[in-house]
Amino acid sequence: MPVVSTQELRSTQQAVQGLLEELGVRAFLYTIDQKDAGWTLNIECAVDGGWQTKVLPLDPHALSASLRDPELRARLREDWESRLRSCAT
Repeated sequence: MPVVSTQELRSTQQAVQGLLEELGVRAFLYTIDQKDAGWTLNIECAVDGGWQTKVLPLDPHALSASLRDPELRARLREDWESRLRSCAT
């Protein structure tokens, strides 16, 4: 499993929070899990009548880079938008 620095973890969290805000997801809780098979974002988000859990694969290096690369950020936002469409805004 690749080693990720504390700074990169902070950058990943900052990127995740920013993307969720840009997508208009207002009611959510999330965790970032590092596993042998890769990183995941586990997000609980509000839907009509309750909550649902979504699990998205994460690339911490890409997320950190997206803070400085608008094109990469736009691609990530587009991918996440389709996956989180059902989350209430």
